Amino acid sequence: MNAAILRNTLAVIALPLLAACGGGGDDATAPAATEATVIGPITGFGSVVVNGIKFDDSQAAVTMDDAVQTRDRLRLGMVVQVQGQVRSDGTGVANRIQFNDCVEGPITAMNQVQNTLTVLGQTVQVDDGTVFDGVTLRDMNAFAIGDLVEVSCLQDRTQTQAQLRATRIERKGTFVDGATEVEVKGTVANLNLAQGTCTIDGLTVNFAGIPPADRPAGLANGMTVEASGRHFANGILQADRLRDRDRDRIHVPDGNLMEIEGYVSEFVSLASFRVDGSTVNAANAVIRNGTAADVRNGVKVEAEGTMSNGVLVAQVLILKLQTNVRVEAGLQARDTTAGSVTLLGRAIKVAGDTILIDRLGHSNQPQVVTLAALNAGDRLEVMAVRDAAGSLTATRIERTEADPLVVVKGVADAKTPITQLTLAGFTVDTGANTRYRDAAGNLIDGASFYSLVQVPPSAPSMVHARGVVATLATNVVDATRSTSTIGELEIGDD
Repeated sequence: MNAAILRNTLAVIALPLLAACGGGGDDATAPAATEATVIGPITGFGSVVVNGIKFDDSQAAVTMDDAVQTRDRLRLGMVVQVQGQVRSDGTGVANRIQFNDCVEGPITAMNQVQNTLTVLGQTVQVDDGTVFDGVTLRDMNAFAIGDLVEVSCLQDRTQTQAQLRATRIERKGTFVDGATEVEVKGTVANLNLAQGTCTIDGLTVNFAGIPPADRPAGLANGMTVEASGRHFANGILQADRLRDRDRDRIHVPDGNLMEIEGYVSEFVSLASFRVDGSTVNAANAVIRNGTAADVRNGVKVEAEGTMSNGVLVAQVLILKLQTNVRVEAGLQARDTTAGSVTLLGRAIKVAGDTILIDRLGHSNQPQVVTLAALNAGDRLEVMAVRDAAGSLTATRIERTEADPLVVVKGVADAKTPITQLTLAGFTVDTGANTRYRDAAGNLIDGASFYSLVQVPPSAPSMVHARGVVATLATNVVDATRSTSTIGELEIGDD
């Protein structure tokens, strides 16, 4: 969320606490602050922004995978734990920032239909919120089997096997067995101490070579551990280190503020469910972007409240809207009064919780940018939600380097084989030279593609289109390949 909504939210949570603890000290003009722990993906810099709070990180102690680092190593999309103070004006001061990846290893399988990667036996879900680094493309087409990747994630434990919802994937080269160190974190099962084997969220791990004295004390099924090593073959990781991750959990004292983003699991009722391993009671919470009936296992939320006997008592529960439209094109106009940007002839609302970031000159650490700072002609990558009436609201806007490529992804509203397709209200021209792909990524001819694309009243297909426009004022995407070498349509997200 942005600062405006955040200030209102924090006012609900923080002010009673601040009154109890005496406010902000000797400076009567300074915003009052209280101790807080905030867990979520980094969404901007210029300080570091997590869950809509802009933290001053100039004096923060930063650790990444247990190693002391400088704050300039932090990257967009990393899920971090920030400990510090949150002020009543919606800003904060970070004392400590901790990052640990979810898995680092080679890609052994890819499923373009389901948008998943398999890394060290872990299922990694990719979506429009995933940040890509170390690659030129920003979708699954950027990766190949054998690529070494580091994944930051929010865990979804509503599946039989935990699924890692990737917030960031960085390509770090090519995996070389025996030379490249890999690591995985997860829950121990099928433990056999005599043989020195177990599984970690489905991955077979052999730790027989680790002396018993160097293994986690009390190693048992159900413990959360990290296993690392340099040998991974035939689906088995030969671990040379096991680390107890249960002991790394941050303890949040009673009365402290806590904000956590993640996926609902173990849902019993609003008064009892879990988010990223933390127990939440949202029985009396204000629910935003939905109703109590919408809260269930697998739903992405942000819970904000105070700790009491190890339970996060939420005053606010925000259901995170899932994007279903993606547009990459030049900005035609922006309206700071109405709060909107116009791309390809369509106005897209910029809401209070829209994330706006600037990648120009800040590829590794994008800065927060305001709507007023955007200019006509800027290339924007917009993730948006389309409501039942067809209106679009942006969840995230990124200003990026200039590029002739124009992208539209959305459900198919209408089709005229093989010349035109309407996606989420955007028009795409196609032709005989357009490249067409089915849901598995296979090249097919135009007639076959259009026969596969479903439009209302049937359940509409999701289509990803790439093309160009003649000028900034052009509202129709040209994917015909008659004026450029760009023009491709694919059923599915990528």
